[in-house]
Amino acid sequence: MKKIFLTLTLILAFVLSINNYVFAVDGIQFITVNEKSMRAYVKGLGDTTIVMLSGWGTESPIDDFMPLADKLSSDYKVVILECFGYGESDITVDERSNQVIVQEIHTALEELKISPPYVLMPHSMSGLYSLYYANNYPSKVLGIIGIDMSLPQKQLERWTEEKFEETKIDQESSDLNISMINQWNKFYDNSKELKDVKYPPCLPVLVFLATEQIENVDDMIKFGTMQTSWTGINTNMITNLDIQNIEILEGKHYLHHNRVDEIVRISKEFIESKVK
Repeated sequence: MKKIFLTLTLILAFVLSINNYVFAVDGIQFITVNEKSMRAYVKGLGDTTIVMLSGWGTESPIDDFMPLADKLSSDYKVVILECFGYGESDITVDERSNQVIVQEIHTALEELKISPPYVLMPHSMSGLYSLYYANNYPSKVLGIIGIDMSLPQKQLERWTEEKFEETKIDQESSDLNISMINQWNKFYDNSKELKDVKYPPCLPVLVFLATEQIENVDDMIKFGTMQTSWTGINTNMITNLDIQNIEILEGKHYLHHNRVDEIVRISKEFIESKVK
């Protein structure tokens, strides 16, 4: 029996060592942020680091960004964070304010030994956190490459505070975890906090806009729920035309699912000409 137990122990140790090796190879790791576990992905050895931040409700940011990350990692170091409530990261009941979420991102990057400054690549709602990050920690943000990212003006034109109350999610009637619910319910307040904030003039910014979103906002303008076009809202954020650009791509909100090659090509041109 002792020999059998020893053999099984050795086999288990061998299997665990293989699993650890696989995790190391494909870049997935777990880090501790505010005493909770957060999953991250790091790949590439370039001098410039790109930090990818997912939109609200994206089930697994690592899986979601992987095709884009793989192609960018040939030239840059790429980091994907699965913030609390996403992927295999822990759930948190901490407030989902701009300040708290940016602090968690900042701590995660420190735990991963990612030296600033870095390029933030937000999709959708994480555009708010990137805008907050760039304005509150300017020395740490090298640039922003936004993928159809949310901006304060859109939310504040689309909803009044009373109207947004009607969209809030009740935990008892939803299949979403408490982190995602609290994040959505804080969306309007986070937008209001950034109402008059624009890109710093010294910050290189590249924004990819999806034609579907442009059409959606145009429809809202027709029905009187918006006043400004999606292109106009993004243009209003620009403070330096020399280093801040808008690129319109045919497609839906998740542009990085089917316009990978264009995003990679244009992002590389932008980083090499405007960021470095």
